[in-house]
Amino acid sequence: MKSEHDKRFRRIAADCRERPGGDYAELLRRGQVTSADGVDPEEWRGEIRAKARADKIRVVTIRSGDGAIAALRRSIPKDQERAELTVAVEQSEVLRGVAERARQLGHEIGCWLAHDQESIAMCVRCPARIYVQFGTTTVVVDGEALDDTCPG
Repeated sequence: MKSEHDKRFRRIAADCRERPGGDYAELLRRGQVTSADGVDPEEWRGEIRAKARADKIRVVTIRSGDGAIAALRRSIPKDQERAELTVAVEQSEVLRGVAERARQLGHEIGCWLAHDQESIAMCVRCPARIYVQFGTTTVVVDGEALDDTCPG
């Protein structure tokens, strides 16, 4: 992985792990957040909803396996809905294709972590990583999981 992509990968991963302002601050900053391991998901969802209610912010929370996810609810003007949906679908297709490319090398890509126009992921069997950046004229795709066979 190129050094500038390695640096961004590490920063995004560290921000997700450390959550310097807590889960609610991370939700406000990134637009979405997942509960940490070992936390009661229903209690966590209640705390997030209570803070959002106090700030008059619309959020949606869902249970996901042993954890939970919270996301800001955004209002998109009617005339921009189709464009927003098109971008989201196109980005999702790129990530699906990148994950498939890694699978062909034996990697098993877990979930994607998104931050603004960047997404990162890792193989669950080995330390191989993937970095994807949208928002430029061409999508930037980099990572060991796209070049090396999975040893796991």
